[in-house]
Amino acid sequence: MNVCQNRTRSLVYGAIIAATYVALVFSLAPASYGQIQIRVADALVGIVPLVGWPGVVGVTVGVLIGNIPSPLGPLDLLSVIPTFVALIIVLKLRNISVMAGLTAYTAIISAWVGVLLVLVYDVPFVITFVYLFIGIGIATMGIGYLLYKSMKRVLGKDV
Repeated sequence: MNVCQNRTRSLVYGAIIAATYVALVFSLAPASYGQIQIRVADALVGIVPLVGWPGVVGVTVGVLIGNIPSPLGPLDLLSVIPTFVALIIVLKLRNISVMAGLTAYTAIISAWVGVLLVLVYDVPFVITFVYLFIGIGIATMGIGYLLYKSMKRVLGKDV
């Protein structure tokens, strides 16, 4: 496969991941925002270890678009920064432990969203973090890991 075909494939993967992320966030909107949330779209983080950078970019763009209608307002658009950093960690840990990467992502995003909720709604951070970690963990460490294992089994190592 030549360079142009690789770039095209990467662009298509990223676009499909971003569109799927946004569709899941919007269609499950009540559960995608707030102190107690299970953002099912975060399960797509589970495919980042398989698809690499297109997954990082796709989920990051998905978070940006998915957070436009967030009840937290424009402040939630900054979530792309910790998302991008957390996804790079997932990518870096993929050959060591996929679950460690998904756990790191869950912890980083839970802490970030927890801080946003404290700033906007003045809720207690620790309990908010715990609620978020459980909800985001269900999506990433639960569904996302199952998605990773399934795709790896069906499609093989190189997607």
